[in-house]
Amino acid sequence: MRTYSLDRWNWSERAEKWVFVSKTQNGKRTYQYQLKPPQEFLDLTNELKKLNQKLMAATDILENQRLFNDLMKLTKKMQEMRK
Repeated sequence: MRTYSLDRWNWSERAEKWVFVSKTQNGKRTYQYQLKPPQEFLDLTNELKKLNQKLMAATDILENQRLFNDLMKLTKKMQEMRK
């Protein structure tokens, strides 16, 4: 059985829903499910789209590398939501 990270949104492939896990004061986990992606995921998606557009238009090699590195950081954040 998979355990979810606390206090952040996670994607549940089994339930095919987003789940937010938090702990109560007595140590029990509470689960909040939703079908729509959380706002954090939507914001990352929009930021990813903007960075990708800038990357496609960039002509300077150093700027291109910086944008690519920023793009990889965002992608990593998004992938960690699926773990």
